[in-house]
Amino acid sequence: MKKKNLLFSVALFFSILPMALFTSCDKDTNCYLDVKVVDEGIINPISGELTTGAPIGGAVVEIYQDGGTVYAKGVTGRDGVFSTYFNAPAIVKIKATLQLFNEAGAAAGERRGETSVRLQEGETTDATITLSSQVYY
Repeated sequence: MKKKNLLFSVALFFSILPMALFTSCDKDTNCYLDVKVVDEGIINPISGELTTGAPIGGAVVEIYQDGGTVYAKGVTGRDGVFSTYFNAPAIVKIKATLQLFNEAGAAAGERRGETSVRLQEGETTDATITLSSQVYY
């Protein structure tokens, strides 16, 4: 009887072993981040209406962590969104800037905005940055 139990245990072990070796957890451990850059508000010179929350394409987005290794940089698309991902959870700071130019094409300052978010493992975090109407020189 002991011999049958031993043979059964060995057979069971070797039938389960390949499943344990060749299967993996497909858990997504990346942290995804979608940053949307919008306008604080401008007055339309023709209609006089205040336009707020319009997406801003071409804004430079920088994502960083104080004293850490998390860093990414990119430019928003026409929809005002820059997307990226990181390999580990973190609390990151996000800064967005939009370079302004005058009619002659010379640099005429920039508009800025920033925020902080916590990145969660396997999740997409949405962040919205509103660019100030103030111009920095």
